[in-house]
Amino acid sequence: MKQSKPLYQLDKLWFVKENYPKDWLSEKSKEIINKLNKKNMKNLILTLLLPLTLSAQTFYSRALSFHNEVRSFYDLPSVQYDNNLALQAQIWADYLAKTNTFQVSSDQYGENIFWAQKSYISARNKDVLLEATVNWLLAREDDYATYNQMVFPGATNVGYGVSESDDTIYVVAKYNKLYQ
Repeated sequence: MKQSKPLYQLDKLWFVKENYPKDWLSEKSKEIINKLNKKNMKNLILTLLLPLTLSAQTFYSRALSFHNEVRSFYDLPSVQYDNNLALQAQIWADYLAKTNTFQVSSDQYGENIFWAQKSYISARNKDVLLEATVNWLLAREDDYATYNQMVFPGATNVGYGVSESDDTIYVVAKYNKLYQ
């Protein structure tokens, strides 16, 4: 089975709560932050480092808030949550879980996809949508298309879908406009 996008390395945590604040970031994150810092992107670094203190009113609020913080760094308007896009994202997430595959769809929507082992998410009590959104941001080093979809000015709406197979959780974000 050929993968259409690189899989994320889940064995190295980018955020280690137990060691806060001294050893807060993994080596990979330190490398990324150093690269960003060299490009005078300190506001984006602060966005990464500041914990989200929102109380989760909906299952997607923390991920959407983080997503919009990243967009605000570039003076882009916030994306709004769209239930119709969420339905499309859920349909694709269900397909990925049912077939246990990792591939982008061929529809007209912009899309980011993510997978994680259930054991990783549950053992660390992760918010899987927030984890996916952070990984899409960090994927900038390897996959500009994923990052560019997050910050594409033409994308004004997003919806999320989450589905599980026996041992894997799949997350799909659908955007009203495809980054090209």
